Amino acid sequence: MDDLLSQGLSLLFVIGSVYSLLGVLFFRIWLHQRSAKLPIERNKLKRVAAQTLQEQVNNQIVDVIGLVCLATLMIIMPFAIKGIAEVFASGKFNYFFIILIVLVLAYVARKLWVKSNDLIKLKLGRDAELAVASELIELQSHGYQVFHDIQADGFNIDHLVVGPNGIFAIETKGRHKRIKDETNYKVKFEKNRLAFPSWFESKPLEQAQNQANWVNKWLYESTGFNTQVLPILCFPGWFIELKQKPVFPIVSHKQMVKTILSMQQVNLNQEQQRAICYQVVQRALNDSKAI
Repeated sequence: MDDLLSQGLSLLFVIGSVYSLLGVLFFRIWLHQRSAKLPIERNKLKRVAAQTLQEQVNNQIVDVIGLVCLATLMIIMPFAIKGIAEVFASGKFNYFFIILIVLVLAYVARKLWVKSNDLIKLKLGRDAELAVASELIELQSHGYQVFHDIQADGFNIDHLVVGPNGIFAIETKGRHKRIKDETNYKVKFEKNRLAFPSWFESKPLEQAQNQANWVNKWLYESTGFNTQVLPILCFPGWFIELKQKPVFPIVSHKQMVKTILSMQQVNLNQEQQRAICYQVVQRALNDSKAI
């Protein structure tokens, strides 16, 4: 086999290996975009602290990682091409290494598929919580205190609101809208379960209640106030249709502020509100120090 042909085959082998992995990633994203879309448009949400900087940081991280990968590839490629070309030229193939390379590529491709699924879910959850947080900003003008991402025992409380009419533990659930359900983006609460256009769920109801119970227990132990904490379950970007009355509010993010302001859960005086907020802040500070 002549040098030009062997070098061409080795270059094709190296580039093909890299692009086959990228192909797996882009194919997974393409499949997802064909079947589902985000329930909310992030560019229409209220701005949050350091959002511009966070977006710039994310872009810079992608650029830095890309440059490092490009530099690594450019440094390794000449040696890889030379080594592979020599193998092709000699005609003596080490099948052990060929099988090893194939297995490694298959393993990395599988991990990329799984990690891309995780990334899609994480992005959905992040955007859903940002949608709720941007709506809760309005409550501050009504004298409410709003906290986010409170770390509990092995889980977190997405949002915690403290005001004169009670304490509200908000559980936010992001759910993609499936393209095939385009004419019916509605969540119905009936038969004690959540009926989406193509599936049913009940676990979020239990989770929201359990987390509110945890907050109630924790605040009672911290402050001595046995004040009931009301759970609220939120599905940003979805229209909520209540076929039966739920035990606690089930809302879209746009209904959040109106729902909380209309609730007459309990009456908390200023001293109680300050004591509760103090404990929440202390927990947040302690968790930050532990990281």
